[in-house]
Amino acid sequence: MSASLASGATIADGMSHGSVTRRLSGWLNPAAFTTAPLLYPTQCATSTDFCTTGFGNLGRNIYRGPFQQNWDFSAHQALQAYGTAGSPLAADFFNLWNHPNFGTPLVTDYEQYLAWAAGPQTSPDPFGEIVSTTGTPRLIQFSLRWAF
Repeated sequence: MSASLASGATIADGMSHGSVTRRLSGWLNPAAFTTAPLLYPTQCATSTDFCTTGFGNLGRNIYRGPFQQNWDFSAHQALQAYGTAGSPLAADFFNLWNHPNFGTPLVTDYEQYLAWAAGPQTSPDPFGEIVSTTGTPRLIQFSLRWAF
């Protein structure tokens, strides 16, 4: 089962607008979508075995999640002491700028969203919401090794 664009909606209408942090609770706009039409509407009237929808008119991968970036940096310095003995010193930075990398939006079956919207809301439906991050926060690692 899949969704289709609502009447008069465009692919651009399916995306919410604004900064990433403002769009976390609604990356996709549910009002721009509708369920795909039934494959067998006449048979569905007599038997629930035929009540299934088609694939909808939305293409694959037409919406993208938020931009992600991760900068790693490493600095090394060799220190000499007492002839051939030395100690290499290193500093490694993972996610140097500490950018949050938000996960992809949750996309449940659109028909489940419509059922949730029609019934009593006991919990919020996560359709189009971003509820997780990927990767790690900034990590810094120092190392010193004595070689002789």
